[in-house]
Amino acid sequence: MLMEKGQKYLETGQELEPELSCLILISEIRGDFFKKEIKATREQCLKLAKRFDLIEVKSLKACLKFAFSSSQSRVHVEGNFVANIIQQCVVTLKPVPRDVQGIFSCKYSETPIIEDTETIDFDLMTEDPPEPIVDGQFDAGIILTEQLGLELDPFPRSPGARFDNLRDINSANRPDRYSNNPFAILKKLK
Repeated sequence: MLMEKGQKYLETGQELEPELSCLILISEIRGDFFKKEIKATREQCLKLAKRFDLIEVKSLKACLKFAFSSSQSRVHVEGNFVANIIQQCVVTLKPVPRDVQGIFSCKYSETPIIEDTETIDFDLMTEDPPEPIVDGQFDAGIILTEQLGLELDPFPRSPGARFDNLRDINSANRPDRYSNNPFAILKKLK
């Protein structure tokens, strides 16, 4: 379903508040471009950490630049961000502090995109369709949140953490898998 006034809706019709909201009014974009600095609040950082299963999001700062495309019905957005986060190591479960950076661009349009539900073609070289502009506004915080998620390390590891070390620890704590095997006991009786 379409987002409306900075909110997303679940299929059940229930409103879902975005973790990071930054409403942009089309009327704010004048001249060549409009620039917006975003700094996530403490509450937004907590919500982002929960969404992405992070130990903590210490900070998130972004600089977004908005400009009308030649048709004036589309807005082009260029952005860059830096976030200071703490993830959990997939091997040792220890905290892994990281600085995550990203650069992105996207488009928003007032013209609704009519999608063909019969045919689904995936082409990596094809540009993504524009995000919707609803009632003269759109929420740039939603795309920023998605871009942060894309830049996160899916398998963070603390320095020196290796799965071989984990295997060695497990085998040292386990008795030999054949020691309690009844056939191993019979073999010893021979």
